[in-house]
Amino acid sequence: MTHGETHAEIRDEEAELAAAAEAGQDGAYRAYATFLGKNGRMDQALPWWARAAADGDADAARTLAICHKDRWEFAEAERWYRSAADRDGGCAFGLGTLLKEAGDPDGAQEWYARGAALGNVQCLTNGAVLKAARHGAFAEAQAQLAEAAELGDHKAASTRQVIENFVDDLELWEDRLARAEADGDAEAAFEALSPLRDPEYAGMFTYYPSTIRVAEALYARAAAVGSHKALIEQAILVARDSDRFEEAHALAVRAHELGYSGAAYVLGVWAFERGDQRVAEQWFETAAAAPDGHDYARYYLGLIGIMQRRLDEAERWLRLTGTSEDEDDPYDGLPKMFVDQLEEIAAIRADPARLPDPELTARLPELRAAAEAGGPEECFAYADALERLYRLPDAADWYRRSGTPRALLDLGRMLQDCQADETLLVPYFEPAAEAGDARAAYSIAGIHTRAKDDRAAGIWTLKAAQLGHARAAWGVGWTSEERGGDPQFAERWYVRAAEGGLARPAFLAGRSMVRWGRYAEAEQWLQMAWENDIPEAAYHLGRALRRLGRTAQAEQWLRRAVERSGDFDRPRGPLASRPDPRPELAELLVEAERDEEAAPLVADILAEYPGHLYGHRLAGRLARRRGDLTTAEQHFAQIEERDSDPGTRMSLREIRELLAQVTHEH
Repeated sequence: MTHGETHAEIRDEEAELAAAAEAGQDGAYRAYATFLGKNGRMDQALPWWARAAADGDADAARTLAICHKDRWEFAEAERWYRSAADRDGGCAFGLGTLLKEAGDPDGAQEWYARGAALGNVQCLTNGAVLKAARHGAFAEAQAQLAEAAELGDHKAASTRQVIENFVDDLELWEDRLARAEADGDAEAAFEALSPLRDPEYAGMFTYYPSTIRVAEALYARAAAVGSHKALIEQAILVARDSDRFEEAHALAVRAHELGYSGAAYVLGVWAFERGDQRVAEQWFETAAAAPDGHDYARYYLGLIGIMQRRLDEAERWLRLTGTSEDEDDPYDGLPKMFVDQLEEIAAIRADPARLPDPELTARLPELRAAAEAGGPEECFAYADALERLYRLPDAADWYRRSGTPRALLDLGRMLQDCQADETLLVPYFEPAAEAGDARAAYSIAGIHTRAKDDRAAGIWTLKAAQLGHARAAWGVGWTSEERGGDPQFAERWYVRAAEGGLARPAFLAGRSMVRWGRYAEAEQWLQMAWENDIPEAAYHLGRALRRLGRTAQAEQWLRRAVERSGDFDRPRGPLASRPDPRPELAELLVEAERDEEAAPLVADILAEYPGHLYGHRLAGRLARRRGDLTTAEQHFAQIEERDSDPGTRMSLREIRELLAQVTHEH
């Protein structure tokens, strides 16, 4: 609803558009759907967009696809993209991107190519990037990006430069490596590839996986010259592909067998990330015992000791790295990360609640006997006891032996606490989530969020919300609101979150309802938000009650809002501002002809914001009512060109006519 547009005018416009749409007039489906969407009613708009799309409107099909994608309804999004992708470049681009995000690069490549043939520049650019990323077809990709850049795509120009830089670097590295190979110099071969270990190439490997294969081949050549360090770097690159982990592991073991002590550390890290502390400890001990030692291996040994409450061992490993001879330094010059762990050991020793429970320890033989003779529940009970006693590797064994969704879930959470790689733990959470455990589903969503996999995070957040997880419901609503354009969907999930007892989404739901004119529905949620100390709720509640005709209550809430306005939330974004409840309260008072109370509020508004539209409108009304036509004219004239309220122009015209009569009479 625009400023100055009345509810009656909106109702009339809607009735006219609805009648045209029902009659099937040309363009009426789209017009009515657009109207409904702009007025926050996407649920009602979708069927009309569908009718427009069925009539061949490709833009309507794309709008439907985007809306369903934003609601994480990917099958519907794909259906609508496909309905027009063979004739519309925008739909081809959307479909290609959807398939790429879903892990179907072949499908994405096909639709980017088809979209480019339809003249879509984004398809041309993304198709080129995909060729470079997947296949290493750098020359072909550069030519395609040059074409897209000429058509005005700035992203294509910058991407082409990135690929060109990599190709130039690659030629340089290959030249250096070839010289080292000719000389049979293993160290020079390894150093020739040192730029590949620069952090900037971590991003290149992520976005252009084909470069991993190029780098891997270079390291294989350096390893063939005799560089064992190159062999371990090759293994690390191979391990980026989870499907090739066994191959990477074999390369690292080979490097270890050839005498490179750093290989044992890498193997230890990999085992630690997979939650296998037994194997990790063996490899870290091997690395720490090497002639040159390995400080970080000792750190991990200390960390594992702390986790398993083998505190004396942990302290011994952590202190082996100290080098200081300063008698006043209790930590022998250790790095801060080592000192932090030693302080953690001291804190654990000082807190009996963080040490193994002797009573539970005494019960362990009984629990083990029951587990060996019993079934999944007895195994779970024994595993749970082992975990609480910090016997983590044994606990992991027995959780796996239990095998129930609950046991696997607890195993996943235990391994999370043990700093394992979360992305490898999802299979432990999935059985419980599939069985209806909302917290497990939300945990999976969190793992994907931290891994920056937005699609998977969204799917699992929505699933958790559907299972009744209040914070997940809040997250669904928040994400939808951030995308914009579908307030009904966001509001629906805010309400679900509020029903779960969360005050912030209750406020967000109430605020949305007020914005879209559903004042009666908003009241309970804004009341809940106020009772949970969200001061801005008073402002929106006052607005809602005023429009419901409950003026006395509205005034009370607006006065509370004015008193607490300094505690309102900070605005989000550079163009946002805190709502100011004073104009709403002042307008209420003016309408009630309580001019003496309204005047100071209006004066304060204009003193703080000299061009304030509502301030001048109200000041003009007050001046006119007290007979000061000249002042009234000045205020209305200030806003004449910006105020869409027809009442302002009417008042200004009437005032000028009256002033003209007064001038003529004198």
